[in-house]
Amino acid sequence: MNLGNRQLISVNNTRIDGCMGKNMGEEIDISKIRNTLRQALDEKRFTHTIAVCDASVMLAEKFGADKEKAYLAALLHDCARGLDTGHQLMYCAKNNIELDDYMKNDINPVHALISADMAKQQFGINDKEILDAIYRHAVGCADMTLLDKIIFVADMIEPNRKGKDADKARKAAAQNLDKAIFPAMRMKAYYLQGKPMHPDSIKMLRRISKWKALK
Repeated sequence: MNLGNRQLISVNNTRIDGCMGKNMGEEIDISKIRNTLRQALDEKRFTHTIAVCDASVMLAEKFGADKEKAYLAALLHDCARGLDTGHQLMYCAKNNIELDDYMKNDINPVHALISADMAKQQFGINDKEILDAIYRHAVGCADMTLLDKIIFVADMIEPNRKGKDADKARKAAAQNLDKAIFPAMRMKAYYLQGKPMHPDSIKMLRRISKWKALK
């Protein structure tokens, strides 16, 4: 699977129509969102974000998902990464984002919850499938949709990710998203530094293992 430079759907025209739930028929100004993110994120994070967009659209093309939804979910999946730990906690308190016991002790996956909220409140995204994919991209869940899997995997196989598990995830993603989730999750586990995985991650892996056993 080639994840290098590639032109994307209608992104070169800077605007994408539709797929926004109650905003159906209205235009989402991609150029404006990208410019906002360029200011809010550091250069490394913004480069990562655009690379995840590329990977997400390629996976959507391969597995039959909506390319526009994949692009928008990828574009906004890390939009809260510009907030430091203190501001993330303040945002959660101000916007009634409830943290489970795990996230009260590990701030890293909290950005996914905030990013989903910001996508809706700040960027006007109302499509539940897009918001769920953003919300779930850090730790996954038991009932991952196709779009959830695409964003989860694309986040870990974009070309700036290095290492054996990144290569394994890319190779697996060329054939089967479920198989790619295992090396992708191992990559995420690096950041845990010996701490246990989130319960939703465990549920996701168990569910996928059951599916694989049935095939």
